[in-house]
Amino acid sequence: MLTEKQIKQFLSFAHQLADEIGDIHRKYYRQPVSTDYKEDSSPVTQVDKESEAWLRERVMKQFPEHGILGEEYPPHQPNAEFVWVVDPVDGTKYFITGHPMFALLLGLAHQGKFILGVIEQAISRERWVGADHLGSFLNGQLISTRQCPQLSKAILARPGYEWHTEGFDHHIDNLWKAAHWSQWGVAPYDYGLLACGHIDIIVNAGPRVHDFAALDPVIRNAGGLMSDGYGKPLNVNSPAHIVAVGNAQLLPEVIRVLGIESEKIS
Repeated sequence: MLTEKQIKQFLSFAHQLADEIGDIHRKYYRQPVSTDYKEDSSPVTQVDKESEAWLRERVMKQFPEHGILGEEYPPHQPNAEFVWVVDPVDGTKYFITGHPMFALLLGLAHQGKFILGVIEQAISRERWVGADHLGSFLNGQLISTRQCPQLSKAILARPGYEWHTEGFDHHIDNLWKAAHWSQWGVAPYDYGLLACGHIDIIVNAGPRVHDFAALDPVIRNAGGLMSDGYGKPLNVNSPAHIVAVGNAQLLPEVIRVLGIESEKIS
């Protein structure tokens, strides 16, 4: 079991990384940036590549025995005891269009379990951190989720149309009908808002490990809970649909209403 001292050491390093990646984001924000497109037509900018390359270099130098999973480059020692998981610019489309809803997502997994996470929004200078044994914080202030007592009173954030996958739409619609009201679209910033008590439930379709590794410790240590679409705890091998709730007691009902436990969603 990791000690509080060890986690504080890793958290201090994560703050250093977030400081420097934040500088890169501010340097290029609302400036012309070189943009390419991946096979799935999603954009990737020089900011994504530069940020992740720099972060990988820093991790390899500081902790050569650690692994790295990132969005833009191949895995490095993915079976290591400690693995850093990074999305250098989660919400690249927001970055390109000048909307400050993107974020650096930086997580640390120990033996497959997420123990530390950072959500860094460089433009608003908001930084959410969550770490086991320490709690969750926004710019150094302790935060907690809202303990919404029932689904019918909950505020839901659901993915927009572009993220809907065949066979999943009606599951989200089930939840939308049961919740108090919903917002369309899910950005990394929304998970920080859930950790602060402004949103009660987030359901997202299609994220990969670098999209949620940082989120789990932030929300869990603020009093909430994250799971896959079947209600199971998240890890580096979790399937492609995730649920976040501010009140952990709501999770079973959310999973039941989604109704995907017995189905394979592609």
